[in-house]
Amino acid sequence: MQIVQGGDAAFATLFVYDANGLPTFYTATLSLVAATTWAGTLYRTTGPYFGAASFDPALLNARKVGTLTFTRTSSDEATLQYVVDGIPVSKIVRRELLRYDNYTGTYMTTVYLVTSHCSNSADNRALTGSFTIAVDHADNVMTISGSFAKGSACTYSGSYTQAGRIGAAGSTYVCSDGDQGSMSFFEMTKRAGMLSGRLQGHSISDACDYTGAFTGLNPL
Repeated sequence: MQIVQGGDAAFATLFVYDANGLPTFYTATLSLVAATTWAGTLYRTTGPYFGAASFDPALLNARKVGTLTFTRTSSDEATLQYVVDGIPVSKIVRRELLRYDNYTGTYMTTVYLVTSHCSNSADNRALTGSFTIAVDHADNVMTISGSFAKGSACTYSGSYTQAGRIGAAGSTYVCSDGDQGSMSFFEMTKRAGMLSGRLQGHSISDACDYTGAFTGLNPL
């Protein structure tokens, strides 16, 4: 299955095999009907031979066969339910990795960060700040140099995973002021000259918990 989303609409294509084992496909234009659910009418289409000298639209036929509902349960997993000619199907689907994105680069990053449970209560706060970070990334290893939670320079190192185009990195960190702890980066996406994601971490040194989101631009 392939889904392309644009705003509150999505176009889904199912590549399946029929009762005789022959490959076929169905399509649906889905509308957002709830916070995480898209639904629409499912069609089977047939048309003229692709190698014909000219395209004859009279041979194109779209037959309504049922409905399709797609409900996202996490950033990389969803429930798929559809009906074809009265036959219901329900599956758990996950994003499929085509190839790793590469986040390597230097980014001017804006971070929204909530700090809580610190041993010094004066450090508990929510703030928005700008930081420069450098990312060194190769396949399933990622190192981030810069700062998300503190003014001092920090290095975050760990393993990287990716489902579809959504990435995650679990890391430990050490900062120049002696602070150290763990930090997880998740729901990461990479586009040309841009990265974004969320973070969650904990400081061993001062017991602070961190949650937040970030967006970075590569000016080069």
